[in-house]
Parts: sequence; C-alpha cells; structure tokens
Amino acid sequence: MKHKNNKLWFRSVIVALICFIITMALQLTGLFSFFENKTYDRRMIFASKYKTACDDISFIIVDQESIDWAKENYGWGWPWPREAYGKMINFITAGNAKSVAFDILYTEPSIYGDSDDEALSQAQEESGIVIQALNVLVDYQNGTEKGQPPVKQIKDSAAMLGAVVSAKDDDDIVRRGRIEYEYEGTVYPTLGTAPIFMEGNQDELKKIPRLEDGTVLLRYQKDIDEYHPSSAYDILHSYDIYNGDVELEEDEFYYEPDEFEDKYVFVSYYAPGLYDICSTPVSQVFPGVGVHITTLDNYLTGKFLRKAPDIIVYFWILILSVLGAFFVAFATTRNSQKTTVIFMAIGFVVGITLAIAIPYFMFAAGIWLLLVAPFVAFFLSFLISVALSLSVEGKQKRFIKSAFSQCLSKDVVNQIMNDPSSFTLGGKNFQMTAIFTDIQKFSSFSELLTASQLGSLLNYYLTKMSDIIIDEHGTVDKYEGDAIVALVGAPVEMTDHASRACAAAIKMKKAEAVMNAEIVQIAGGEKPANMEQDLYDAFKIMVANKKVIFTRIGMNSGEMIAGYFGSENKKNYTMMGNNVNLASRLEGVNKQYHTNGILISAATHDLLGDEFVVRSLDRVRVVNVNTPLRLYELLETKQEATPELLKYVETWEKAFADFEAKDYQKAADQMNALASQNESDNVVRYYLELLNDFFLKGKYPVAADDVGVEYNPEDSVFKLLQK
Repeated sequence: MKHKNNKLWFRSVIVALICFIITMALQLTGLFSFFENKTYDRRMIFASKYKTACDDISFIIVDQESIDWAKENYGWGWPWPREAYGKMINFITAGNAKSVAFDILYTEPSIYGDSDDEALSQAQEESGIVIQALNVLVDYQNGTEKGQPPVKQIKDSAAMLGAVVSAKDDDDIVRRGRIEYEYEGTVYPTLGTAPIFMEGNQDELKKIPRLEDGTVLLRYQKDIDEYHPSSAYDILHSYDIYNGDVELEEDEFYYEPDEFEDKYVFVSYYAPGLYDICSTPVSQVFPGVGVHITTLDNYLTGKFLRKAPDIIVYFWILILSVLGAFFVAFATTRNSQKTTVIFMAIGFVVGITLAIAIPYFMFAAGIWLLLVAPFVAFFLSFLISVALSLSVEGKQKRFIKSAFSQCLSKDVVNQIMNDPSSFTLGGKNFQMTAIFTDIQKFSSFSELLTASQLGSLLNYYLTKMSDIIIDEHGTVDKYEGDAIVALVGAPVEMTDHASRACAAAIKMKKAEAVMNAEIVQIAGGEKPANMEQDLYDAFKIMVANKKVIFTRIGMNSGEMIAGYFGSENKKNYTMMGNNVNLASRLEGVNKQYHTNGILISAATHDLLGDEFVVRSLDRVRVVNVNTPLRLYELLETKQEATPELLKYVETWEKAFADFEAKDYQKAADQMNALASQNESDNVVRYYLELLNDFFLKGKYPVAADDVGVEYNPEDSVFKLLQK
C-alpha cells in the first residue's frame, strides 16, 4: 500500500508540472486574455464598493436640465455662447479652486462670433487655472493620428492643454489610463493629470505604478455620480446671485464660490447625445470625462491598481497546479469509495474557491493577480488527476459509472457534464422570437403518396429548412408532421434574435423555390444514383399532379419561457407562453391575406432595423386573442431588394395609408395600379376584393359574409374568424 501511495504522489507531481507548463504556454500565447479581462471587470465592480470618491474633486455637468433652464432664463439656444463657460470660470476662480478642466471641445470658432470666443479667452486668462482639451484622433490600424486643439484664442489663453485620448483594450473597454501623451514631438499631460503638471508636481507622477506601455491601471468608482455632480445651471444661477444680477429668493439653493476652494474642478457635457461615452469595467455607458476624473482621483488617493509581478503570478499558477493534483491524490488514498468522493468534492470546492477568492480580495487591496490562468491550471490538474485515477482505479471507475447509470441515461449524462445547470425542470424567461412553419395544403400530398414516399419527401424538406434555422443560431423545438416549430434567442440569449429569425424565414422561402425547381428537374430525368427510390417517386407524383411546396411562416417576438419540461425521466427542450401562441396564429393568417408566405408581428417588426423590406397590413384581432396587433409581411432583405421592389412597397404604403384613413376610392385607384404592375401580388387582389365588395359600397365585412374577417369601424380593427 505504501508503494502504491508513493507512485500516486509521484504521478501527482508529474501531472502538476505538466499542467503548469500547458497553462503557462496558453497564458503566454494570450489565449486567456479575453476571459481574464472579463473577470477583471467583475472584480472591479466588486472592488468599487470599497472605493470612496476623492473629496478634492468637483464635477460640473451641462445636463438637459441646465440646457432647458438656460433657454428659459437666458434665451440661449444650443450650443450655448461660450461666455456661459466664462461665467462659470469666473465663479469657480473666485472660490480659489486649484484648476478647472474642460472636457469640452472648442475646435471651431463660436457661432456667436469672435467676441464670444474672446469672452471665454478673457475669463481663462484672468483665471490662470483653466485646462482645455486637446483631442487626438488615433487610427491604430493605419498608425496615424490627428490633433484637434481649441481655436487659437482659447488655446493661447488656457493655462494648459490636456490630451483626451483613450487607452482602450482590444474589446474596447477602458481599463487603463494615460499619464501623458506625445503628439507631434510634444508631450502633453492628459486631462486627468494636467492639474498636477500645472502645479509643477509632474515628478511625483513618476512614482505611479505603470504597465510596460506607460499606462496605469485605473480603479473606478461604482458610478460617476459618486462625485456628486453639480448642474451647470446651479453654477450660472449662483454666479448671477453672487454678481448681483439677480436677487436671492427666500429658501433658494445656491453655491458660494468658496464651495470650490482648493478643488480640482471638471466641466463636461452630460445631456443625452452630447457627451462622450465609453465602456469601462463598471459600466458600458460611462462618460468619457469619468476616465480623466478617475485618473486624478487615483493619484490624489494613491489608489492606482498594481499588477502583481510576473514571478508571483507564475508561482501562484504552480501552487494551484500542485493543489489540483494533490487534492485528488489525497482523496484517492481514503479507505472507502464514499469518503473518496466526499474528499474529492471538498478538494475541488476548496481549490476553486482559492483560485477565485484570493484574486478578488487582492484586487480589493489594489493588486491585480491573474485569475483565469491559475483557475485553469487547478481545474486542468484536478480533471486530469481524476481521469487518471478513474482509469487506473477500477473500483472508483465502477462506483462512479454505477452511480450515474442508475439515475440517468447516457445522453443525459453527457449533457449534464457539459452544462449541469441546464438540466432542471422548468424554464427561464428569454426575449426571443418564435417561428412556426407549415406547408400549405399538405394533406393533398398525403392522399397521393404512400407512407414511405411521404416520409422521404418530409425528410428532404425538413432537413433543408432546419439547417437554415440552425445556421441562423436558431433551435428546432419540434416537428409536427410537415410543420416546424423553432425559436431564436434561447438557450443562448441573443440581442438580434428577431433579425436572425427574419433572415432564416427569407432564406427558407428562397430554398423553397430552389426545391420546387429541383423537384421538376429531377422528375423529368433519370433517378440520381444517390437518391432513394421513394423520394424520386414522390417527385414524379408531385410533378404529375402539379403539386408545389408552399411554406407559410408566422413569427412573433417577446418574452417567452424556454427550458426543459416534462418528467424527471423524460424532458424536452421547448418554449411556451402567449407570445408563442401568437406566432402559431400568424402562420395561419398568411392564408387569409394570401401573402407570399411570411407574416411577422409588430413586436418582431419593432426589433428590426432597416435591413429588411416589409409592408404594413391590418391591425387585427386573431382568434382567442382580444388585443389588436399590427401585421407586417416580410418580403426581402434590403440588401437583396431590387429598386423596383422598394418603389413598389413605397407605393403600397401610400395606398395602405389611404385605406386606413378611410379614403377608399384613392386607395382602390392606387391598388389597381399596383395590381397591373404585379399580377401575382395576391395581397393587393385581396384588398381590392374587400374594397369592391364592401368598403366602396359603404359597408363592412361581417361574419355572415364568410370572407374570413369582420371589420369594426369604431377602432378600425379586423377580427379574424378562423385560425
């Protein structure tokens, strides 16, 4: 037994070293960079809870409230005259602030004339503490850059220029900041460090821990509002009171200039659509000025993050590699199978906890220690050790296999291993798009074909259609005879689920046309060598009876539940909810409107950009659904649409607008013109029948007319009378 244990421990050392080497090789190739960045962001959010904003920084924002107030009180349109910022400078300077940094670009002369630029310039010159922004546009791909300094008057009167240029990572997230930036041979401080340069303390910046490229790791607040931003209108109003231009009303809030005594002040746009937005670890919509504020804050509080030295990182990876193998070795030496499993589970939890918790707590303390590579080292070492243990130790292998086989099938076990959390009864709410398809008059196919011929034809059809759905990241829920029930947007969430579903639908209709042509071609010749006889015979019968495949598709988007439903012994991944039922209804509504085959709901339409060509149809109440909804026919992608189609749809929309406006004669005239342009447009013919039989005669279709719809003139909604 002792000899056996010695071999076990020796094997563990070898496994640990191999895993260490593999992990180091993967780390040095940059394979883990993406995942490390994501854990970095999560740790930043965690650490931001323990970071207090520096009290020496003030933040003034030109928000929408300020713009509205200035319009009402000063009559200022947008953009404001630059004298407004001059007033703010005068007020802040009167309070003996240390600096005023503007994250606002004055690269063009004022639209109010030279005197307006002169007003701001004079205020800057008298202040002596104003920092203006030098914007640098960097084209990293071509290695070029273009500077955008303020206009000459403003540039010359500013105490200093601060460069505003980001240090984005490959995923466009700003985790790092710059201390200075060299442009055309001149080194400029950034907007966040310019106040330190202006004070003559730039040598102190050399003590900041920097990365190899000279950037610094920023430690963010959880939100820019932690700096308690003041609205520009409060400053302007307080200036008017301070200057004696307006009287102070009773209990009115206002600032005294000394509110800004010894403060580093930043001024920035903050109204929607005006300010620069960047992605940071704490927010995807973080104002750009916040990066500069964070840089100064980190300097003043000494809270810049430090990257752990490489030697520490490598040692940490080695430790976790050893722990992964040793935990398994220790568990394997236990006396019983039950104890072995318990110790393996405990060891795994302890190792994973260490791999995650220590980097988190070190991050909160200001040190960035890699998380992903050490985690992978432990996991790989543990997994390989378990695999070796199971292959060598027959007892453990039989125990684990027996334990799983008693309660789960082989396929389910494999899926649980890939994603254990996915196999729970019930589902999860997703924003997604449901797709229902059906072949028109398929029952007539069944009357002509034998069961085997019908099965071969369905396999031919369903395979091509399903592949299209899957290629667009959709999931085929089930087949119901010739019908396909599918979804896009689960089990993996997608923001573009509606676009993908519509792209799939258009491709399916185009594939349908190809299939129909292929059926005619094959039926007219000899049977291909690789084709089943039943499928060939089905093609021949279809052509002889002039049968073609016509697919109706209905789609709806919204919140639906998707997940595994059933019993503990048998589960199917499916979807459910009212929005699913509505998609099912829309598939059948194609028949009522004689569409080319694709109907989408307003919910789906509203999620699409301008990449698709659609035409508006009625507002309807479908069977068993009382809430009216707008229908749209999906026609083509914008990229593939011909100019003639685009013009045709434009004309249709005008005609349909007249129809809904109850200008029936005008609508009929336009629709007759459309019908003459495109005799195969059965939607136009459908509406012309309604107009000629009812609306132009001053009456509306009702249930007794047996036209499939009933019109309610009070709300202009059609009620569908059949599914």
